[in-house]
Amino acid sequence: MNKHLLLSLFALLLASLAACTDDTGTLGGDIMPSNNFVETSAQVFKVNSKAIGVDSVLANTSTCYLGSIIDPQTRAKTTCDFLAQFNIFENFALPARTSMVQDDNGNLIADSCDIRIYFDSYYGDSLATMKLSVQELDTAKVMKENVNYYTNIDPQDFVSTTSNVKKELTYTVKDLARSESVNSGTTYYRSVVVKLPAAYGAWMLEKYYQHPEYFKNSYQFIHHVCPGFYFKTAGGIGSMLQTSMMAMNVYFRYHTTIAGKDSIVDGMQRMGATEEVLQNTRVSNKVPAEMTDPANEYTYLKSPSGIFTELTLPIDEITAGEHYTDSISGASISFRRFIGNDNSAYNLPAPAAVLLVRKKEMFSFFENGKLPDSNTSYFTLFTTSKNAYQFTNISRLLTIIKQERDAGAGVEVSDTEEQRQAKYAAWEAKEENKDWNKLVLIPVKPEYSSLATSTGSSTNVLQRVRNELGLSSAKIEGGPGGNLKLNVVYTKFKE
Repeated sequence: MNKHLLLSLFALLLASLAACTDDTGTLGGDIMPSNNFVETSAQVFKVNSKAIGVDSVLANTSTCYLGSIIDPQTRAKTTCDFLAQFNIFENFALPARTSMVQDDNGNLIADSCDIRIYFDSYYGDSLATMKLSVQELDTAKVMKENVNYYTNIDPQDFVSTTSNVKKELTYTVKDLARSESVNSGTTYYRSVVVKLPAAYGAWMLEKYYQHPEYFKNSYQFIHHVCPGFYFKTAGGIGSMLQTSMMAMNVYFRYHTTIAGKDSIVDGMQRMGATEEVLQNTRVSNKVPAEMTDPANEYTYLKSPSGIFTELTLPIDEITAGEHYTDSISGASISFRRFIGNDNSAYNLPAPAAVLLVRKKEMFSFFENGKLPDSNTSYFTLFTTSKNAYQFTNISRLLTIIKQERDAGAGVEVSDTEEQRQAKYAAWEAKEENKDWNKLVLIPVKPEYSSLATSTGSSTNVLQRVRNELGLSSAKIEGGPGGNLKLNVVYTKFKE
């Protein structure tokens, strides 16, 4: 067997044994090659990094953000608003038209119509006065499910130019019309209420009786009745609310028989903005230029969109010379966060989770709905005790990049170091290979599902990874001076 292949199999065996949870205390001595045949070595390499501004990220989430804030530590300004469609339940039904309350001319009457934006969390000043503009979208320009929309979406591509359903209002996170005990209670749903014209609700009711097929499902409803609304942050600064539940309500009255008597009762029809239909957050960031200065001896992570950290791996140094034929059995890197002296209550939290992925996949990873595979993408949570993001073993990624470059450049094992470097230089000079050794650190939001185990307990399984659209910011170790350290462990057979 080729000794390089044997060494690779040995390194794979080491990795699999390290991942075992069973007691293997006596196993290693039976199957491991003797130290007389294998030797390991370790080396530390400097990694350069820089902060890169990101115009937008994929906005495929049912959680929306509304408001405008300034990060007190970096002075970066973030403004968010969103577009939302509304879902209608299957088998939607209203009372018979003849039982609905009507005016003297036989026109249906809606008592009122509103949209409620519910939220249970927010950032900033609960008393900051914010201005909101609401506009109806266009049934001829509906957001489509098979399109990847980013946070730089242009709402004017979807807003109706003929609808007169427009509303402007001011709001605060704290409803000053309610008592403090109600505002802080656990049973009170905080919400921003947008009162639409009652005539709009009446029009929607009439549409149901004229075209019941338009209310058959959400697709028909969105394309023929209500395509959704654009909720625009039109003024104010100081608060940002997070919403994952919205509802459009139409209130009406109808006749019914109660205890043998004709009675008029109140009715309400609710349409919800749920994950079955689309919601897209639009993000506008104004980031100070110094945050992305490549000369900084540190970098940043900032969401939503905002700033990522780009790394340049020193693959040449890692695989050059005597290490070219070695197997990389271990590689770890850690990103420590700087802690500022400002302990303001309004400081943004560090991203709770980050993804390390090749730069050429920084967008396609999310578009394709991938999960970290520990080959070309890695996921980790912020470790409070270490005040850092730690990746304990990215050795497989280093090997993949080395093999990819060798194959692309046509490098042979028998080549001299000089021949290899010449081939590498020619391959790297091509535009399509400019990011061959670059990685990006991205703030992400993980989603888990609970899975029952054989012992009757449950465990969380990573189900989805999306771009973090919530507010977060972290200044981390890095820069062009090689402050980041990559620890590499090599394995090879003794000659």
